[in-house]
Amino acid sequence: MKRIYVALAIVAIVGLAVLVEAGANGIDNMGDEFAEKWQKFKHMWRFARGERQRHNHMMEHAWRNMLNVTRMEGVLEYNNGSYYIDATPLYLGNEYFMNSIAKSDYDGDGNYEYIWQEMEGLIGSNVVVNGVLRNGTLYVSHVNGIWLRLPREPPELTEMGGILEYDNGSYYLGNKMLIIKHGFSKSDI
Repeated sequence: MKRIYVALAIVAIVGLAVLVEAGANGIDNMGDEFAEKWQKFKHMWRFARGERQRHNHMMEHAWRNMLNVTRMEGVLEYNNGSYYIDATPLYLGNEYFMNSIAKSDYDGDGNYEYIWQEMEGLIGSNVVVNGVLRNGTLYVSHVNGIWLRLPREPPELTEMGGILEYDNGSYYLGNKMLIIKHGFSKSDI
């Protein structure tokens, strides 16, 4: 009786191998539509096995950074091109980031300016910053409870209407002053 089960298992394995071989050869001959679906399925299966593990590993690092956030409160100082709170250097971003338009009004003057101008308005005032402390430098993510940097955040686009006016070196649309980011030509606006 056991021999019959072994024989059936061998027949099933051989039959399965024949079907797999026929399927693989048939995929090449069936046309683009089926082959494309098969490739998508294989890609999803590979992602489910391997890529998810790498994705989880990256998320683990992100959560570790979020859980290790350090909060500092004090007077913001600027000395020799660096910002400090209580002698702790702050890293706000590279030169390109500092010359980008701020998404929030950090200094509370009612104007959206370049980030370095917003930080300039906070010098000498009491601020609360959050970030990751590494090697004695605080890599800032929040200023006064407002996100400074959101990773991989797409830029916000706003459509405005009105008459474009030029006055004393500045452009105005209605009663709002436009800040033209470095690298944009005025003809693109």
